Amino acid sequence: MELDNLAARFFELRAQYWEAADAGLLTGRLFQELTILGRRLLAVLGRPGGSAPRPVRASDVAGILLDAYGRELTTHQSGVRTYRQVKEHWAAAEEFTPHAAPDQLRTFLAGKAQYELQEGRVSEALALVDRAARLPHALPRPPHGTSPAFYGDLRILRAEALYRLYDAETALEVLEPLERELAAVLPDGPIDETDPEAMRPLAAHLARGGDGPATAAGLLQASTVYFRLLDVKAGALRDTGRPEGAERAYLLRMPLYTASGLPEAGQLQLARCALDRGAVAEACERLDLAAALFEGVYAEDRTSMRAHLRLVRGAEYCRMRAEVARLSTADGWWEQALHWCDRGERCTADHPDDSLAVGLHVERARAHHARGDRAGAAHAYQEMALALDRVLRVPLGHRFDTLHLCFRRQLFEEALTFAEETGDARLCAVVTDLLKARAFSARLSLARSDVRDTPDASAGATERATRHGPDHGAFAELTERVADAERHGDPKEVDRLRVERAELLSRIRATDPRWHLIRDDPPFDPDRLTRFLAAYGTSAPGSNPGRCVALSLYERPDGILALLATPDGKLRMGVRRLDGNALSALEAHQRELQGRSVLLDFWRHHGIGLADLIPPAFADAIADSGTCLLAPHGRLHTLPWTVVRHHGRHVIRETAIGIVPNLSCVPLLDHRPGGPVRATLLGVSRQPDGETLLEVEQVVGLLSEYLGAERLRGEPLTGDDATAAALRSMLNSGPPLRSRTEVLQIITHGLPAPGAPFGAGVQMTDEVLEAGEVLMSRMCFQEVLLTACSSGARATADHSGGHGALAGPTPRTPRPLELAGDVANALVHAFHEAGAAFVLASPFRVWSVLATQHCVTWFVHRCHGSAPLEAARRAAVALLDEEDSPEQTDQWAGITAYGAR
Repeated sequence: MELDNLAARFFELRAQYWEAADAGLLTGRLFQELTILGRRLLAVLGRPGGSAPRPVRASDVAGILLDAYGRELTTHQSGVRTYRQVKEHWAAAEEFTPHAAPDQLRTFLAGKAQYELQEGRVSEALALVDRAARLPHALPRPPHGTSPAFYGDLRILRAEALYRLYDAETALEVLEPLERELAAVLPDGPIDETDPEAMRPLAAHLARGGDGPATAAGLLQASTVYFRLLDVKAGALRDTGRPEGAERAYLLRMPLYTASGLPEAGQLQLARCALDRGAVAEACERLDLAAALFEGVYAEDRTSMRAHLRLVRGAEYCRMRAEVARLSTADGWWEQALHWCDRGERCTADHPDDSLAVGLHVERARAHHARGDRAGAAHAYQEMALALDRVLRVPLGHRFDTLHLCFRRQLFEEALTFAEETGDARLCAVVTDLLKARAFSARLSLARSDVRDTPDASAGATERATRHGPDHGAFAELTERVADAERHGDPKEVDRLRVERAELLSRIRATDPRWHLIRDDPPFDPDRLTRFLAAYGTSAPGSNPGRCVALSLYERPDGILALLATPDGKLRMGVRRLDGNALSALEAHQRELQGRSVLLDFWRHHGIGLADLIPPAFADAIADSGTCLLAPHGRLHTLPWTVVRHHGRHVIRETAIGIVPNLSCVPLLDHRPGGPVRATLLGVSRQPDGETLLEVEQVVGLLSEYLGAERLRGEPLTGDDATAAALRSMLNSGPPLRSRTEVLQIITHGLPAPGAPFGAGVQMTDEVLEAGEVLMSRMCFQEVLLTACSSGARATADHSGGHGALAGPTPRTPRPLELAGDVANALVHAFHEAGAAFVLASPFRVWSVLATQHCVTWFVHRCHGSAPLEAARRAAVALLDEEDSPEQTDQWAGITAYGAR
């Protein structure tokens, strides 16, 4: 009786809840009662009950509660709930997911994804779609003669997320088979419910009886999905430069907008298409038709669909009004544009959406610039850059990150051009840092975040669960299969498995549950950097005397933009226009690297000095400093910075040089190298083909003897002991200890992979260990010496296209993807992500004799108290003192110190 009564009351409450929700009423009290009663009902169902039939199943209760959790978020004005409150709401729902059937859980995750899409958190939506897609799913078989079940098809959600993450091409590929399936059911297109002629066949189905009503319901469901597909398809067509096709799709969707009482939504989309075609007058007319919704006052209407549309699209309406004002070129157009920007910002205050805020900031900057207000324009451009950074703060992989930058590059370039014209160093710094390895600095921030200090008490457990979850197990299994395929000499299978593993790695990194811990991680902050530089000398014992400066370089079409930060709090910018000699030298160096030339001392062979690439005053300041933290860009990453010259003299003789991916990474790569040094030595003296490298064993033996047992973490590994398994054990030895500094020395061959971002690796005696494995690790070593060729070389393209994982299945013939954003994906960066603050590596070939000599000298100075950068400087000076001929420097010029200490 108790179970029957509880079940009856539960179903009664469910009916009351949905009746109130559908009427647009507040449902908080009913939701609370439903949740409490559902919890009691599940407890009773969990008791042993024998074989007697039960009026309800646990999965039924869970499904009803999960549906209510999803609906409850939409019964309130969206701006009321903070991000943390939304997270807490979804976390509370997880109590009931263990009782849900797979299809119910799939529906729940799809609903969460839809909500996150509406709130502008597209990356989280895509991760939820991916999680739902991996659940077992049995498609219901429709009765004979009825249409397939399209409702709840995850392809729509995936395509919308892809389109909003700037991957419109893949979104269209995802939609193509679904559109064919829908067209087979609805050959005349989606059903216009406002057209009596279009509704006549449905009436016939209903009148027929039998399976007729089910057929009619299926056709209406298919039509609803079809309309939504057209909406997503139209947006993707716009982003791929096909506004006419987008307009046709929106016009097909207009009947649903009208039937739903939202014709203004269609007019807004058609206005965007008109602007894309340059039809300003038409866009203005369509915006006038939408004005009734977006410019009216509806104080009492807070929960209807019209209120929701006004809330989420109001900022876009205002942005388009500002754009129309600008394109009209009427006298004083900027005042009208600023008026609409002000109104739009009130919309984003009620419903934060960084993607929409970007457009408002750009229009505001253009209006201020036109009226001669440089300070106002600079502030707006900076706000635009920060909003763009928040749009894709969580890196989702090389494909999404690249497409994001390509899609927004015009805006970045516009802001950068304005900053150059006005001499705004701060704006230049913020924009260029976002264009240089921003994804890497976000990952580094995650890797360095101390989860014990976060408000989320479960963060530590989350990290452990993440590192030992099923995806990590699958990654390890794929690694074993790659090695097995290599042993059996099956290169095609090796390539296939590596692509599959790279896709899995993208998913693991993109869906890391710890990302919300650094949701507010800021991009480059000039003040934070200059404070770091001011305290540099006192916080790092063993550093080179003298001040520490930071230099960021950014290649422009006709020169190099340089930013110099100094410990006195100043940030200066300057552009060095490159003459023909400098441009020819840079191009020749790239050819030399590709052709495996032995002429690797760029500066000496081409007669180029530091002042030929940056403003001479900046070069003087660097030569007068004790330490320079340098963030190159583009081709400049491949230059041998250790042997750079100024006024004919090697800068390294007086200035330690540390390479960083961008300026925001500098504090993240900081560590205190004052503890006693303890080393781990690994030398691959026996190659897989049986060749023995005696010089490797000799160097390891020499270092082992010099360091002694008290400075060694364990026995040195050479010969058959230098296996990939041994290195994996070291890579998973973390986290670092505060009481001492652990140093890892690896002497082996480095293997670059220009077309595979996770594929570069180091050769062990039995197999290659790749960058993807390294960055998945957490090691105790804060300093790493990679005495190996090309360990600092970056991949410039992804020949697999970067598809897979969150983007869906890889196409049969993937298009190579040229990476944008100065991606930090070299082996050296993988070691940074695994925990190393300092890495000694090379972007190209080095000769083993001088490279090992350099590392021995580095250890000597490091053990005598020099900081890592200073030890690298002294080791380089020792080689220069020994012989400063081009034949000598060519052999070790690539040895580069990566780090901030």
